[in-house]
Amino acid sequence: MSVLQDRIKERRLALDLTLAEVASRLGVKEATMQRYESGEIKNIKHDTIARLAEIFDCSPSYLMGWEETNSISTIAAHKEENENWTPEELSKIEEYKQLLLAARNNKKEH
Repeated sequence: MSVLQDRIKERRLALDLTLAEVASRLGVKEATMQRYESGEIKNIKHDTIARLAEIFDCSPSYLMGWEETNSISTIAAHKEENENWTPEELSKIEEYKQLLLAARNNKKEH
């Protein structure tokens, strides 16, 4: 199984979602979702991966295995109850964090 399929299943189970629930949110049949998770469908479209990341409250990079930690969920874990960040806002927060870290690294090099 590839990292993508492992992480799809990992996030689905961590959020206590059924295949049918994820399929419904994604707008596909349950059988299609099962085929994504099992690896039977190997070339999942970019838009589908992005939508799965929104559903699973993680980054597409995490699902793809390009990041080891689910940084969006880490940010979400520290938010206040009344903030209600959207996945898009959390993504922008993560982007800003990466910019700050890059700036910090640039200062260390000079």
